[in-house]
Amino acid sequence: MTSTGVRRIGWLGATLVLLALLVLAVRRIDLTRAVAELSHANMAWLVAAALAYAIILPLWALQWHILSPPAPRNAFPTMLSVVSMTSLTLNTTPLLIGEAAGVVLLVARAGLDRASALSVLAMDQVLVGLAKVTVVSIAALTVTLPPWIHSAIPYLGGGVAVLLALTLIAAWQYSALAARAERSLLPRLANALVRMGRALEPLRSPARGGSALAIALAKKAVEVLAILMVQRAFGVSLPIASAVLVLAALNLATLLPLVPANVGVYEGAVVLAYMQFGVSAELALGMAVLQHCCYFVALSLPGYVWFARAALPPPPNAAAAS
Repeated sequence: MTSTGVRRIGWLGATLVLLALLVLAVRRIDLTRAVAELSHANMAWLVAAALAYAIILPLWALQWHILSPPAPRNAFPTMLSVVSMTSLTLNTTPLLIGEAAGVVLLVARAGLDRASALSVLAMDQVLVGLAKVTVVSIAALTVTLPPWIHSAIPYLGGGVAVLLALTLIAAWQYSALAARAERSLLPRLANALVRMGRALEPLRSPARGGSALAIALAKKAVEVLAILMVQRAFGVSLPIASAVLVLAALNLATLLPLVPANVGVYEGAVVLAYMQFGVSAELALGMAVLQHCCYFVALSLPGYVWFARAALPPPPNAAAAS
């Protein structure tokens, strides 16, 4: 079977899993009651949740600033514009388009070369993966995981372990890899491997790598805080572990963003997580919808502002998703 066929089967399998997730989440929901639950939400707590989500962008900018090599334009305000526009693209376009936009923006606005930009993206994905594994692990230690989350843990952990191993090898063995590439491949490719390996320096530095990992975990803590605020908006009193489980469910359900903004998939994962705590499907759906709105506004609206300031068109799917 060709690699294209394998990818198609993988996408089909992921799509079927997500569809099943949605069916399980909505099959018993009374939409009239769900709409009524929305009207009871406390706006002050929702604004607080959106502000909490907004903290993610400056944390993300600081993280990429730490991960990036020195460059004339690699200042925090510039990196904030880069991550804001990248976040908008990630939240309004399908898989890989947002990641590609991040690389382009790092080159065009932050002044990084292409190899360094790719290295920053690779390290970011490793850190995101480690943070997600941490969230799922905490959830597993504090609550009983739904079967679908439990069965997905080996795939998440395995994928993160492989990505971490590859980036560590590239960071520590780039000279040897480049020498081998130079003997069998084009010198230009060997030079690119050297540049990428050098740009992976944060993985060789406990201070830079540790700081970037701490920020990745801080972003997850902010998300847990925002989820708790949404609960308060609906007058729901649940343990912190419930917010951790909701975040763990989202981390797994949205691994493959097959639809812009993960519309439907996001809500389905949140509903299933809350039903583990005895929350009615209608109330859970109301919390899921407004939580998603807070998340989307906080992490997408700044990107629109930066695109406007830079006189660049927003991503093609942004208007439809919003």
